Amino acid sequence: MRNHRCRQPSRAGSAGFTLVEVLVAVGLITLALGSVGSGIFQALSVERYWRQDVVATKELRHAQSWFAGDAINTATTSLVEDDPPASSVTLGWTDPDGVTHSATYAVYGSSLTRTFDGSQITMASHVTSASFSLSDRVLTFQLTVGAEQGTTDTASLSTYLRMMTD
Repeated sequence: MRNHRCRQPSRAGSAGFTLVEVLVAVGLITLALGSVGSGIFQALSVERYWRQDVVATKELRHAQSWFAGDAINTATTSLVEDDPPASSVTLGWTDPDGVTHSATYAVYGSSLTRTFDGSQITMASHVTSASFSLSDRVLTFQLTVGAEQGTTDTASLSTYLRMMTD
């Protein structure tokens, strides 16, 4: 009589994965996707931060450009020589055609505005401070703007008032 033993099927050539192998694979994929997702999030956050800083700096330069153009023509100003810095200034002049103009720069809330002959526009947002001073016919404009991430940019512009009347 023959003795037949039950033979277990051999796993040597079997296809498929064990539960441990599947769990390890899922864990590695999750880790890789988490790293990629985190990198993308950080890249987008840095880009948004950079964009806000660039806009704040652009507005600061734009305001200074307009102020410089108005200051070059100035014949009168609301500032008094050697007074402490003021938070607003009005510049006045007469153009070659004999038309009188005025430009007022002032901070309202967190915006620097320019009112030119009654028409008001916002020159810069996120303004944290602005000051105007006059000393020896040199008009100085200092402006600080901030981005939402806490960075600030400060610029100072000094213009000699050539046409100012005494």
